[in-house]
Amino acid sequence: MSLVAGAATTTVDFTSIDSPQKLKALALSELPAFCEYLRGFLLESVAASGGHLSSNLGSIELTVALHYVFNSPFDRFLWDVGHQCYAHKVLTGRKKEISTIRKTGGLSGFPKRSESEHDLYNTGHAGTAISQAMGESIAARMQQKHGAALPTVIPIVGDASIVTGMAFEAMNHAGYARTPMLAILNDNEMSISKNVGALSYHLTQLINTRFYKKSKSGFINLVSKIPLIGRVINRIAKRFRMTMKSLATDHQFFGELGFRYLGPIDGHDVMRIVSVLAHLPPVEEPILLHVVTRKGQGYALAEKDPIAYHGVGVFDTKIGIEKKVDAPWGLSKFVGETLTELGKKHETLVVITPAMKEGSGLVPFATVYPSRFFDTGIAEQHATAFAGSLASAGLKPFLCIYSTFLQRGYDQLVQDITLMNLPVRLVIDRAGCVGQDGETHQGFYDIAFMAALPNITLLSARDAHELVRILGFMTTWDRGPIAVRFPKKEFAPFAIPNVLKSNAKYNPLQAEILASGKDVLILSEGVFAAHALAARTELAKHKISAAVIDVRALKPLPEKQILRALVGKKLVVTLENHGLVGGLGDLTARCLVAHDIAMKHLSLGYPDAVVPHGSIAAIEELYGLAPLQIAARIKKEFAHLRRR
Repeated sequence: MSLVAGAATTTVDFTSIDSPQKLKALALSELPAFCEYLRGFLLESVAASGGHLSSNLGSIELTVALHYVFNSPFDRFLWDVGHQCYAHKVLTGRKKEISTIRKTGGLSGFPKRSESEHDLYNTGHAGTAISQAMGESIAARMQQKHGAALPTVIPIVGDASIVTGMAFEAMNHAGYARTPMLAILNDNEMSISKNVGALSYHLTQLINTRFYKKSKSGFINLVSKIPLIGRVINRIAKRFRMTMKSLATDHQFFGELGFRYLGPIDGHDVMRIVSVLAHLPPVEEPILLHVVTRKGQGYALAEKDPIAYHGVGVFDTKIGIEKKVDAPWGLSKFVGETLTELGKKHETLVVITPAMKEGSGLVPFATVYPSRFFDTGIAEQHATAFAGSLASAGLKPFLCIYSTFLQRGYDQLVQDITLMNLPVRLVIDRAGCVGQDGETHQGFYDIAFMAALPNITLLSARDAHELVRILGFMTTWDRGPIAVRFPKKEFAPFAIPNVLKSNAKYNPLQAEILASGKDVLILSEGVFAAHALAARTELAKHKISAAVIDVRALKPLPEKQILRALVGKKLVVTLENHGLVGGLGDLTARCLVAHDIAMKHLSLGYPDAVVPHGSIAAIEELYGLAPLQIAARIKKEFAHLRRR
């Protein structure tokens, strides 16, 4: 029995098709069956290895049609966002490696330039493709040799990505400059969370309008055959068609931006998509083709719950994702449950997130307090400035955002929050190593770019209890902006209200001494406290006594406590789930210089390099940050000091 709804049978062997050339050898009539084969292949592959599922099941027909009609890499495909590119990877020579996707040393879950000439950019954030397409198109024309053909430049943009400010800026520029490109709007009415905003509503209206027009056409065609009445109806029908065109084509939104609008068309009718693409005139202006798809297409469980099947681990396709009883919680879930609890006491507490309601664990808060929850869509700049204005007006805003996405709102963090000292509470998820999502999502920069700002208080949570207590503390903090960073990690659930009740005298601005010692001082940041304690145990086997302090506050650094703890020590070690540039190590080095302390300092963290994807444990080991490796590095450094 096929796992994919509507899977077709065929005598054609599809298993060897792994390149655009082999795909083009198929007859047009064979494409629907190939799409069903490819859908089944990807479903089984992702179920066996984990990865992005719903978005890839939804983009199969579109991907097949693009490679069938156009000639990548001569024609330029730009995927935005990149997690919809699995079928593209299969069709560009990487089918045999698809089982390694997101694994250590395997394929990236996003387009990756180093993997294939068909991947033009490393794409992990939304909204970039139209800007890049404009650059590709202009560069091709500037460098065109006499009589040479020009590539068709094709950004493939999701309906959530196209609402980003950057996409609007690019469309405004490209439309004004009349830059040739064929923008494909892959409209599945979702990003990771359900789409929000006026443009999402507008796209839905376009779809409904076109379907309404189609239903009317049958009646008009029938009545138009009646003499006399038919002539009148034909005139009415012509006016009706003109009216509908004004509602659903380039006389409206996209036309005002300078793009010729085509569609919407069914994104799961591969033969129809091929026909439309093949019969387009040469692309000599900005064109937007609106393609309507469905996340999770062909797999009933993913169609029913595309959010749950957006990113999956290993699962049985016949059973689906199993929800384990008493399973550990990700720290994001602790955030959502804690803010929901705090919302009972603080009626002015509001929560903002840029399109990450589920990812940031905020469904409980949004359900209980819908009027106090704001999903801005993929609009980090707006979300950040919006949070600042809510704080200025007297509310207690919590901006829940991934570290990698906060980078996109940095100017607003500077100009619209910190310079005005507005008490926004920043809850920075996925700080540090994120593992399988890889380089575009690694949270290795937030300490550096936040510690440089005036007025801000920056904290780091080492575990779930600490995070809950810090969130409680942040509700009482009105002196200026305050932030807490925490990693992608799971912990056993506990009674959150009981932890919050014990918070009266809690002060995370003070460091916490986790273990005493006389030879070495280890200053740990966040989740690496557990690694520091494990390394301390290993060092004791070699007669090296190490003290461990969780600094908790990165800005302001608890300097008085650190200076007291340094007395009598021969070596200070900083250990952080962050890049070495601008992190705890650099902040500690500045402290030592400021107080004229000439002590040997070993700084351990992630290097000033692009850190690849893989399991977090494997990445830590790759960079010498597993507990035994930490102990060995400290032991080696301490041995050098003893010999002096």
